[in-house]
Amino acid sequence: MPILRRPLALLLAVPALVAGCSAAPATPPASTPPAISANPTPVSTDPAPGPTITDGQAEGCPFGDYKATGFTVTGVNGATGKGTVTDVEVTFHNGLYTFEFDEDHPITLTIDKRTEQVRIDGDFEGAYTGQPDALMFTRGNATGTAKVKRNGKTQSYPMREVAAILAPRGKGSAVCAAGTATIRTGTLTWEFVRDLD
Repeated sequence: MPILRRPLALLLAVPALVAGCSAAPATPPASTPPAISANPTPVSTDPAPGPTITDGQAEGCPFGDYKATGFTVTGVNGATGKGTVTDVEVTFHNGLYTFEFDEDHPITLTIDKRTEQVRIDGDFEGAYTGQPDALMFTRGNATGTAKVKRNGKTQSYPMREVAAILAPRGKGSAVCAAGTATIRTGTLTWEFVRDLD
């Protein structure tokens, strides 16, 4: 996969992420209700909307609909990959997360002052449990493709390769403020703003 690996080379080489990809995924906590639910007793109506999220509210961070604004991954020898996104919809709801990408809005990826674009059309999902300062993320299904165009040629790759790099997995934490959220897992950090649409 030389073409995809070129713009994502340093991200794929991040030791923590590569090690995570080679290990078997953790068993999702199917029988245990998520500890960060806004209401510990399931109800038949939708959970409370965005205003329930404020600083210090453990039960509401992360929770709700967001737009991703960017991500950062620290790679080998301290190299950093930064992605700027404009239309990635992200939902955290009842212990499950979903990232939805639109290929009409490419990701601008900058690695060591070199900038390239990756078009992603699809989504990946997973689960999370715990409190904001001690979360556990599990990567789930991924569908869709990533496209990279170089030298006049376009190559497509399965969404699972994108999820292996960009889906939250393992131990992490979340910080929520009025209208924003930050998720950190290992060397990966995602930044979000509240989706008010």
